[in-house]
Amino acid sequence: MVRCGVTPSETGNVAAQDNTVSLSAVEMSSPESNEEHPCHFARISAILDDHSYLPTKFGGLVENALVYISGFVVRQILRKLTCDPCRVSLIQDATPSSFDENYHLLTLKNNGGLVIPSQGVVKVVRAAERVIRGASPNHPPKLSAVTYIVREDIGTEDVFQLGEHTQETQFGIDNHHSDLLSLVVSVFLKIRMHHIAKVTCLGLQKGNTRKKLCKTVLFQGY
Repeated sequence: MVRCGVTPSETGNVAAQDNTVSLSAVEMSSPESNEEHPCHFARISAILDDHSYLPTKFGGLVENALVYISGFVVRQILRKLTCDPCRVSLIQDATPSSFDENYHLLTLKNNGGLVIPSQGVVKVVRAAERVIRGASPNHPPKLSAVTYIVREDIGTEDVFQLGEHTQETQFGIDNHHSDLLSLVVSVFLKIRMHHIAKVTCLGLQKGNTRKKLCKTVLFQGY
């Protein structure tokens, strides 16, 4: 407090014991130093607007989990998607020839029945995961907000490799590329919200007596 310029009172309950003087932030600053070292926070609003604090890269464990979940997302979408070119764009026949290490978990778990998601689906799911992790725990992200941020992140890149099919399905501002992106984000967000709710409930019930004695209550009647 002294360094910030606060001076002790001579009549208060706590009085100074000696005349020692500490340098304050005001005394340490000077016009010359301000000119030589301009303040980096002068445009703090612009810095916050231009810079994103969302994680840009996940670890190998999270990346493998996202690829695995992406396959489940694709399976859910294929149940209600009728456009053949769009269905093909969501899946690939086999693991990438270069054997992307992010597909390692999916390869180990796959006995022939799992869906291998395309690179485009994985990229959209990864972008949505960054938005979810950057949201406040007290305010779950809304679908519209997540979709908007993912669109901004993907930009004009043809992640689903639809090519001319995007132009053929252009109606106003909507097309099958836009619809696929929204559908992937919607299904993935629903899965993540269920997981977050489950983890939150387990945390709240951690100290519950019935939770600790669950087997005793169920099997011995206590």
